[in-house]
Amino acid sequence: MKVHPFFFVLTVCVFGQDPPLEALRTTLAALRPLQDKNPDTRDATPRLTVAKHQLRDWVESRLARFSPSDNERALLAALHDGIRDAKLFCEDECNPSYLGFVDDVQIRREREFLVVHTSVGIRCGYDESAYLYNWSGSAWKRFFSLEQDVYTKQRYLPQTIHSVQVSEPDAAGSRLVLGLGSKPGCASGFAPVYYRVWRIGKEGMSQLLLDESKFANVGEEPPIRGSVTPNEVTVKFVLGGTEWGFPWRTVRHYSIEGRRVLQTGPTVLTPRDFVEEWLDAPLNKKASPWLAEWQRKLHRTTGAGDFPDPPLQCPGRGDLWQISTRLTRDPLKTLFLVQWNEPYEFEMLQVSQESQSLCP
Repeated sequence: MKVHPFFFVLTVCVFGQDPPLEALRTTLAALRPLQDKNPDTRDATPRLTVAKHQLRDWVESRLARFSPSDNERALLAALHDGIRDAKLFCEDECNPSYLGFVDDVQIRREREFLVVHTSVGIRCGYDESAYLYNWSGSAWKRFFSLEQDVYTKQRYLPQTIHSVQVSEPDAAGSRLVLGLGSKPGCASGFAPVYYRVWRIGKEGMSQLLLDESKFANVGEEPPIRGSVTPNEVTVKFVLGGTEWGFPWRTVRHYSIEGRRVLQTGPTVLTPRDFVEEWLDAPLNKKASPWLAEWQRKLHRTTGAGDFPDPPLQCPGRGDLWQISTRLTRDPLKTLFLVQWNEPYEFEMLQVSQESQSLCP
């Protein structure tokens, strides 16, 4: 009878010792009594990094018998069974703190690479890590890690990783890596979203080029999306909607040359979205005096406000739109006249709190 190599791995792990998994189980068991001991970092301490790396090492021990032509679904099933049999899943009595437990491992292919995605429990969710591997001809070699390993109140940023993407190589053979994530929480429609870009050289050295975070509306799944090419990055997410305001879609597009990162292209997609972002934007010192004065008067920091009337396209002027908003519960409305040059170029032409239409 011919024994498949993958079946051999399963046999050893189920019926024999699995030292990496045993080490992980010991570390996690020691963490469980520490729930609620470190509220500033949601139960996370440097011991969490130990657990993260033990989980990673266990997955890598399974990757040793996984070739580029194998089916990752069988590997994922074996990893799930190993975690289940070791009783490392949080079955009950662990909410809101998941400290001392892990979630399922995820593996997916990104071009010719493997992305391994792991999750280790903290208060109100999991702190996730992602690892990139390439095939050396005989084994999978890790060449990139996206992971949190600083556990202070100011710097600890636990993350739910939604996507890790790798671009095609540029002329020099380097690639861009885009990581998209958000901050996990017990129950909230709003949370920081993260987007980070690294350049990975042919030798495997990584350099962080862009690291930004925005407080976003995370009602969609995933709450942040993006794409990457050898010299461009685009991310999309939803801002606003706090208190009694309305959410709007925003775009961040970057051109990257060497170490230089330049934000280009549109940031919003509709005239109403343009007004929303204009109200929240930092004061523009280069704006004309009348526009700067209106921005100072209407500037908001909470995202609160509503749009009592639908956007109005001015009759006979397809490029002009009137947008109305009410920034407080006062019945007074503010009217904005916006010029929209397609596809996504916008300009504020007029602002008024008079009742008459601004359309010419």
